[in-house]
Amino acid sequence: MNMFYFWSSGDKGDLWLSGEGLRQAFSIMNPEAPVCSEVVLLGEKNLLNVTFVLEPGTPRNVKESAEESFLEFARSLGIDEVQAGWVKDEAGKEPLSSKGLLQSPFFWGGLAWVAVSILRLGLSWTLVATAAAAAAFFVAALFTTSQGMEVRRWVKDLKRKWAGRKARTR
Repeated sequence: MNMFYFWSSGDKGDLWLSGEGLRQAFSIMNPEAPVCSEVVLLGEKNLLNVTFVLEPGTPRNVKESAEESFLEFARSLGIDEVQAGWVKDEAGKEPLSSKGLLQSPFFWGGLAWVAVSILRLGLSWTLVATAAAAAAFFVAALFTTSQGMEVRRWVKDLKRKWAGRKARTR
């Protein structure tokens, strides 16, 4: 859901801005810049608060360049002030938890591989165990990742289209 902020009125009508829209526009125009994660407009102060994701080892000149690029972008829209902030990317440094482990396709694939390998040792059974692990991984990925949700949605749409074609041919 986008929140639109009333910005100003002029001869050509009212101008409404969306923080998400501004973030996306800047990201498209500056794909090499650090990731812009959030833009909040404080209309009464003619100020934008922008938040960038700070990757480990980002040099100071890259940060300054990103802030300057966003300021130029905002000024082209008639916004005079930009306040930039940086947040560390903690997504990759999440401590191992039982919930995270249970949502990991690697865990389920490894568990299936270990279980089948223990039950059936030998080259042929190791291959069976590897196939079982791969199958568990892909099934778990279908239900625990955003890419898996996209694949499931695509399969549903394909089924609907196929059912519609079958119904029309009858």
